This record gives sequence, C-alpha cells and structure tokens, in this order.
Amino acid sequence: MTQKKLLRDLISLLQPKLDSFDFKPNLKEQGFYRKDGMITYYFYFLLYNRTNIKSGDKGFLIEPYIRIGFDEIERYYKAITVNASLTSEWNFTTIGNNIATFLANPDGINRKKNESLDLIIWNEEEIQYVATELYTKFIDVAIPYFLTNNSIEKVDELLNSTPREDSVHMTNELWRFIKGIIAAKLNKNPKLFQLIETYNSLIIEWDMDEDSVREMEQLKSILPEISR
Repeated sequence: MTQKKLLRDLISLLQPKLDSFDFKPNLKEQGFYRKDGMITYYFYFLLYNRTNIKSGDKGFLIEPYIRIGFDEIERYYKAITVNASLTSEWNFTTIGNNIATFLANPDGINRKKNESLDLIIWNEEEIQYVATELYTKFIDVAIPYFLTNNSIEKVDELLNSTPREDSVHMTNELWRFIKGIIAAKLNKNPKLFQLIETYNSLIIEWDMDEDSVREMEQLKSILPEISR
C-alpha cells in the first residue's frame, strides 16, 4: 500500500458523500474544496509514515484539516508576502487547522498543540473505517466550522480577540498577525492601530525572523489601500 494509492482510495470513498455538499476532489492537494464566490472551503488530509514497533509493519497516520480562504484578505497578503514557497491557492488560506487541534482547544486558544485523531491505517482493510471516521468529522466539525466562520467580521474576531494568545485558527503566527490586521482593516475594527502595535511588539518579544519584520512593514505601507 503506497501513500498515493491510499489517498486515491480515501478520496474515492469520500467523493460520493461530499458531492452532495458541492465539495470537489483534488488529488494533488490531498483533499476536497468548495468555492462559494470569494470564499473557498478546504477539507484535506496530511499523511505521515508510521511503523509498528513490535511487528515492524508500515502504515500511515491520517490527519484531517479544515481551512477557509477569503479572496478579500488573501489578495492583500499576496501583494506583500516575501515567502516565495507559497505557490498554491491552498497555501494562502486565511484560517484553519487540523481537526484534532480544534477539538482539543474549543475556546480558540491554542494551548494543546500537536494533537492527533490517531487515525492509522496498517492494511487496506482499515481504509473503509478511516474513510467513515473522516466523513463523520466532516459532518460534525468541518461543516459547523465553515458555516460559523464564513465572514470577514468573524475572521477579525477569531484572529484578533486575544492577540497575545496563540490562536487555534492559524498555524503560523506571522500569517495570523498579517491576516488579522487585514481582516481588522476590512472590518473597520476601531482597535486596528492598537492591534498593529501589539503584533509589532510580539514580533520583537518572540524574536521572529526578518521576514516577519519585512512583511509587517510592507503591510503598513499598503494599509490605506485596504478596503471593501
């Protein structure tokens, strides 16, 4: 069983069910997406090699992720980012994380990190069970997340309500700072400049890399242009 075959099997099993929600498969990006106007919803999987210590059997750990992309936010981020490794639309998603982390941190503050659903496939007979579990999480976690958080106003709230705490809605703090400020500007958040000061100070306090400083400065230079 190869990783490529496992992905094909999982996507084939899930596709008929996700079709009814208008989610389309994308094998290259290892999951599904749905485009609704200027918002895109993503449900995809990362696979990790695993070895059973006792038997030596090889398998794969599957971690499902959910993300939401906002064109209004991401077009400004694309204009200022210095990160050349971001090449796919799936790389620019505004908010999201793996489902296990969301379940472990229901208040939105990322205290419990590196969480897992422990969905491991050792042999092909287990693929159907894991596909069923993934669909259950899609219904129970992904759909409510998509329906609850599909507005710029909600992004502003999720990323900026506790600016000095790690947000469960963003896996990279630089992206959280930049996209949080863009969302705040689009949402006309009265605390915008206070947020900028906070994030500037955190870049220094946390000794973040030079790219963080550069992107923050470039964002501030285009801030007057950001509007809905």
